[in-house]
Amino acid sequence: MEDERKVSKRQVEVIAGVSAGFMTTLVSHPLDLIKVRLQLNRQSAKGPFGLLRLVVQDIHKSANQDYAKFLEQRKPEHASPLTRQMKAVYLLRTYYRGVGANLFGNVTAWSVYFSLYAEFKSRLPDTNFTLNYFGSSALAGISTSLLTNPIWVLKTRILGTPRNQENAYKSVIDGVVKIIQNESIASFWRGCIPSMFSVFQASLQFTFYDHLKRVLSRSDTSTASFLSPSEYILCSTISKALSSMLMYPAQVVRSRLQAYSTSGDKKTISSVCRQIWLHEGKWRGFYKGMGTNMLRVLPATCVTFLSYEIVKNELVRYNRDI
Repeated sequence: MEDERKVSKRQVEVIAGVSAGFMTTLVSHPLDLIKVRLQLNRQSAKGPFGLLRLVVQDIHKSANQDYAKFLEQRKPEHASPLTRQMKAVYLLRTYYRGVGANLFGNVTAWSVYFSLYAEFKSRLPDTNFTLNYFGSSALAGISTSLLTNPIWVLKTRILGTPRNQENAYKSVIDGVVKIIQNESIASFWRGCIPSMFSVFQASLQFTFYDHLKRVLSRSDTSTASFLSPSEYILCSTISKALSSMLMYPAQVVRSRLQAYSTSGDKKTISSVCRQIWLHEGKWRGFYKGMGTNMLRVLPATCVTFLSYEIVKNELVRYNRDI
């Protein structure tokens, strides 16, 4: 009976992964929206934070337009203080556009990723910790990327367009219907190849992260002992910063491939790279949104890994106590 009450290792990884993905998305979604808009913007930067200011202004403009339509439906004499305060609600709604798709994608991806990562880590040889960490995270990342790519296509298109723009997806279901009607099933896997480069970013991150955990715990095995919250934050921050700087250009290329094309031109990796290199500042174009991305991913990564480790450790302690 005691064994039946225990939470299995796979259940531990799934529960911890779901918790991490949910918390991270809620905290970081507005910055994620800004990052996608920056990556899709084809203009060259003008002055410090020029593109960032332009993107934020567009987001506020879209919110104001939605709020104006809301006011048009009500007679001015019936406007209440609550009605006037709705402007803040519309601004918040604009910054959280597509949060449903983002939540579903991140919760699914993190739970699948952490589960597969733990599974591969237990099955691959552990004679070399670096190869074990990197190989496990690469295999888990490739599998997760292929399974969840359709979600990221929908998320990119929803976050990349204002709600009131022509052809903008009203919801995930609306996006699925429009892709099937106007394009093809293959469109759900656009940007899959650049996503493979992002897999290597995750592989590098997890390799750095598990090595740092093992160093801080002074463990001679591949499984580090429990650390303090500040140590988990330190490990996740360093590992994410290093891996992001190395692999960020692949994210920009992937977003361009996944975005909705109004011109109807067929986009390829080479055409996107050529466009960025020739017309958007060469290497600078490949790092559009990098600053915003760092502001988003570093706190988000800390939330993700801290949530994951805390939930996982509590479940492990629960298994030991019963």
